[in-house]
Amino acid sequence: MTTNSIVLKEIQNQKELTFFFNTINSLPEPKKRSDKLDSNEKIPVILSADDNYSCFVSTTGCSILYNTNSFIEFYVLSEGISDKNKELIRQSFANITPHFSLEFVECDSEKDFSKINILKDYHVKLNTCNRLLVPKLIPNLKRAIYLDVDLIFLDDIKKLWDEDLDGHIFGCVPLLHETFNTLMYLRNKAKLPDNVKDYYYLNSGVMLIDYDKWREKIGNNKKIIENLFDIIGRVDCTTLPDEIILNKFAYENGGYKRLDLKYNTQGVYIYEYLKRNKKLLLNVDKGILSQFEKSISYFNFEDIEQLKEAPVVHHFYGSEKPWNNVRIHFSPSIPSLNHFSDFWFYAKMTPFFTEIEKGFLEKHMYNVYDVEEKFDNELTLSEKIFSIKNLHNGDKSYKVITILGLKIKFKKKNK
Repeated sequence: MTTNSIVLKEIQNQKELTFFFNTINSLPEPKKRSDKLDSNEKIPVILSADDNYSCFVSTTGCSILYNTNSFIEFYVLSEGISDKNKELIRQSFANITPHFSLEFVECDSEKDFSKINILKDYHVKLNTCNRLLVPKLIPNLKRAIYLDVDLIFLDDIKKLWDEDLDGHIFGCVPLLHETFNTLMYLRNKAKLPDNVKDYYYLNSGVMLIDYDKWREKIGNNKKIIENLFDIIGRVDCTTLPDEIILNKFAYENGGYKRLDLKYNTQGVYIYEYLKRNKKLLLNVDKGILSQFEKSISYFNFEDIEQLKEAPVVHHFYGSEKPWNNVRIHFSPSIPSLNHFSDFWFYAKMTPFFTEIEKGFLEKHMYNVYDVEEKFDNELTLSEKIFSIKNLHNGDKSYKVITILGLKIKFKKKNK
């Protein structure tokens, strides 16, 4: 990495930290909720995570409970979630409403999906496949909502629950990827037809599932699992195995009910931002906007222009994660993520807030130094031009900003 690029990265980190702290310091107080249930109907919601993602189970769940007066039955497919974190998740939900149940269902994806080998440099973990085992793990479910935990609800989940599937097993939103070539790559993995309009590749992050209809179609829970495992041998599962398997199944079994974009807003905001800010295209790959428009034209997203109302679900798809960064992954010029502050609003409701905040800060700060002499001696030339570091000297902590060799030191308050 060149000196110039290091300096630019430091400056970008500083911008992101400023935006982050401004966001955290201006979060509104949660509104007082009514404890009255709208009906006696219970909505089953399935989430899945390992211990590292316990905090996001909590955040997603809190966003659901905060925006509904329905009773929510949570089923968490747990890949080694600790007892401590299970209790913290339960505590975070109870702080919002008493109208929920919470069951952890233990899973072992390494054992159950040993035949699947995900590419080593791919960000997806094998435990995402646990959702495929729900008919076996929770055999009496009639209908349920499956959700990834990198999303938040901004409106009542009952709106999604009340959608009519018109006889389909799944209700989903098609994947709107900013890179059409990537979308075609995923379609090829699932062995789908070349003509996109023959079948729209679904995003499995939000799924309304009719398990009764699934059993009626395939036979019973055992046959459902056998059918899904049969598909594993007929597709390429090295990238997004669960989603690719579900797409292949849907394609071979009458498709799925296409839900409105408001139930799973993915890359649409990036497209809208680029379209409104033509000058931005001078700083980014000029093909991005055309790739987006190609995706939109193929999918015939007629509702994209009508997405002015607040969506029901915002999905932080791909590397668009508010706990990792502020900028959109393909352009440091785009200042912030949509619904960045909304994520932190719900994160602050959870006992995991400090943990999530620490993770964000660690990605934007340099290493801690034990003594000031070592700090001075180890600064590289680029760091002497511009850097932000933490300094610990004895029991005192400082934030040190270096600009053109000038060192500015701020004492940090002990918590």
